[in-house]
Amino acid sequence: MRGLQPTLIRQFFERALPDSINFGLGEPDLPTPQFLRDEAARISRDEQNGYTSHPGIPALRDLIAEQYPHLNLPRTGVVVTCGSQEAMTDAFMCVIDEGDEVLLPDPSFPAYDACTRIAQGVPVYYRMPADREFEFDIELFKSQITDKTRAAVVISPSNPTGKILTEQNLRDIAAALDGTGIWLISDEIYSDLYFGERPHSASEYYDKTIIVSGLSKSLSMTGWRLGWAACSDPQIIEAIQVLHGFTTVCTSTITQKASLLGWSPEAEAAKQNARDVYKKRGEFLVDRFATEMGLHATSPEGAFYTMLDVRSLGDDIEIAEKCLQNRVVTVPGVAFGQEAKGFLRISFCNTEEKMAEGVRRMKEALSR
Repeated sequence: MRGLQPTLIRQFFERALPDSINFGLGEPDLPTPQFLRDEAARISRDEQNGYTSHPGIPALRDLIAEQYPHLNLPRTGVVVTCGSQEAMTDAFMCVIDEGDEVLLPDPSFPAYDACTRIAQGVPVYYRMPADREFEFDIELFKSQITDKTRAAVVISPSNPTGKILTEQNLRDIAAALDGTGIWLISDEIYSDLYFGERPHSASEYYDKTIIVSGLSKSLSMTGWRLGWAACSDPQIIEAIQVLHGFTTVCTSTITQKASLLGWSPEAEAAKQNARDVYKKRGEFLVDRFATEMGLHATSPEGAFYTMLDVRSLGDDIEIAEKCLQNRVVTVPGVAFGQEAKGFLRISFCNTEEKMAEGVRRMKEALSR
């Protein structure tokens, strides 16, 4: 198993008591738009839905390629995958050899470490300093590059911090990697969920970028498993296509066909609604922690997470355990890396009413 273990996130989820309020789940609670449900039902009822080609329906690949006009991608530059997680795993497997080092943000999504180990690589972490609200630091990034570095990962907006990499951050990363041959794997699954200016893609500044993304978060399609890898390098994208073909054959035909509506006017309106809802909820929750518990939470710039600073109260695992016993699921920050120790990742994929009750239960649990 190459050292793979269930994540701390999963361990807390599986022990949730009945009627718990889940501040830990990284899944949209907004309903999948009705027009997508209706289209999937129609396709299932009226059409034959056999295998598609390994890389996906041509029309869908064309639509995805159009989202990156700066790359002028042909459809052959896109592989449709079973969610962005498969795209991520395939990308790691295709660029990393045994012993290669991979730069990962600390804190970051635990799957990056797992993907590195599956590919027999060595995870090396660059810090996103907690005392600077987890902002990117180019000097800390550059300090971890060695002659063994084969790839680096960035995510914007971030899971778990909700921070967005600025245009200058991405230019600095590109300059640091220029001429090294290092691949940049850019996780852009939350790129449609932003609360200010739209995030830039790392691929705008660095040629050796593999984009990983999907519709799961922005259109509440997590269980539909629609993701993609996009890259301007024909050899890399062909390798990803071959691996995808052997491991998965193809992404669900029904999902692919329905996802042709993923950039329709109705879909863009749904994405805007999601941005509006999550922005308002994030502001509500950050304020609630401050006024009800006297605790600081980071101001989210995108996605649907904030990092709650509980360092003054003790160990984050112990605090999360107390909350769990009072029917509130949170995730200890250490689940995402040492830099987040002393924090809890809090998701605002709940109504304001539920979030208010969740904060009340947390306050009750931590005052005992």
